[in-house]
Amino acid sequence: MSPVTTLRLEDTVRKRVQARALANRRSLSEQMKYYLFLGMVAEDNPDLSLLFIKDLLEAKEEALVGLAVPYRWGVLK
Repeated sequence: MSPVTTLRLEDTVRKRVQARALANRRSLSEQMKYYLFLGMVAEDNPDLSLLFIKDLLEAKEEALVGLAVPYRWGVLK
């Protein structure tokens, strides 16, 4: 089991994160973990936009479940 860490947030920040968690069907904890992960990836890749990072992560998951279609370079149809 992972250790538990308490985090203090301003009430308005907590409410905004809670609203987004509900919209994404995540718990508050899961939403905070998602934001932490995105922040770490964004910090490691400052040249990439947040939207690009989100799309890239979504594409990676789609590939893992078999939804990716290989691109054939130089082939015109």
